[in-house]
Amino acid sequence: MGAMGQIRFLGTAGARFVVARQLRYSAGTWLELDHTQLLLDPGPGTLLRMRRARPALAPERLSGLLLSHKHLDHSSDTNVLLEAMAEGGRRKRGALLAPSDALQGEDPVVLRYVRDYPQQIHVWQDGEPVQVGNVQLIPVRRQHGVETYGLLFDSAHGRLGFVVDGRMTDDLPERYAGCVLLVLNIVCREWTPDVEHLSLPEGLELVREVRPRLAVLTHFGTTMLRAGPRKLAAQATDRLGIPVVAATDGLTLKSTAWGCPFSEDADLPSNNRT
Repeated sequence: MGAMGQIRFLGTAGARFVVARQLRYSAGTWLELDHTQLLLDPGPGTLLRMRRARPALAPERLSGLLLSHKHLDHSSDTNVLLEAMAEGGRRKRGALLAPSDALQGEDPVVLRYVRDYPQQIHVWQDGEPVQVGNVQLIPVRRQHGVETYGLLFDSAHGRLGFVVDGRMTDDLPERYAGCVLLVLNIVCREWTPDVEHLSLPEGLELVREVRPRLAVLTHFGTTMLRAGPRKLAAQATDRLGIPVVAATDGLTLKSTAWGCPFSEDADLPSNNRT
């Protein structure tokens, strides 16, 4: 199995109102898999949350910075983290992996001067594997307002799937087949036709079809927070017969084949307890 793998949810906010009011933190997700450190979707406050984590998470240890898409709640700390990953720009290191529209077009989110800092910049192509350290990444194209990719992580710790923002589509169960851990961005408590995000019923149907060892719900909008993510996850566990966990800010999952040993950071907003 090698070294212990872990995933740390630095923030669990989804939708603009939760982010703007900081009802949950909007930082990204830190992954350490087979001696490879990766950061997914550095939203507002990510660098601060990394430095204040216990123990602190050092951006200069990162092998790669991953953007699923360029919306601000997923990308606002990209430039400062590219600079921090390169030790203030003193040496080229790490990789940036992002959609093409985060780098090109009228409103790219990656500043041109920081593009000299990573050793590699890779543009996602649907289904095209990319190797970063000891981890193989496979992007999964999603239907969202901008170019967006979910991700599969293949390493010594099994296949992990991150179902990021976007509509439910018929191909998702097949694309995420074989995941031992499935992380789903669930913004809405109920399906809403004009919202390009997974609702809870859609997400749980995906969990039922993929059947991971563990499913984790995150990226909550206001309707999810009002309903109580922990209560909803417990109900889903009983209904599906598959462990379902509602992520909290600071939640750390440790591999052991993702049998769900976890801990929580003590520095949490009060409503994290719902």
